Amino acid sequence: MSKIEATGTVVYGISTDDQESHKRFRQAERFGFTLLADIDHIVSQQYSGLRDQSLSNRVTFVIDRAGYIRVIDKEVDVQNHGSDLVQMIKDTTQFQIKPGQPAPDFIAYDQDGKTHQISNLKGKKNIVLAFYPMDMTPG
Repeated sequence: MSKIEATGTVVYGISTDDQESHKRFRQAERFGFTLLADIDHIVSQQYSGLRDQSLSNRVTFVIDRAGYIRVIDKEVDVQNHGSDLVQMIKDTTQFQIKPGQPAPDFIAYDQDGKTHQISNLKGKKNIVLAFYPMDMTPG
């Protein structure tokens, strides 16, 4: 995570699992980033889409400091995702902002009940939204 953090980026993992599941998953996998619970499926429907009516599709969004979506990675390589993310962030967020699609704002809660909102980071940090199907699954 330190290479990603060095780019001024915050990473959120998002799935439709609940906060307790995220807490267990984060501890078991020793994740270095925050997991957000999208239990009402609103964020997943808006960003990743849903499969089987309830699971987020595995897709990653890189959103720049101004709130513009710079990358949509629909072919996430789980084994190399961290190094791939560092390169995507460097390739897409270091340039002057060009016209693009604004990232929709949302509020979600992490495994500890803390509230997170994209608009609170606008102008401060890059954001990565890494959607995944479900905690404790390979897909």
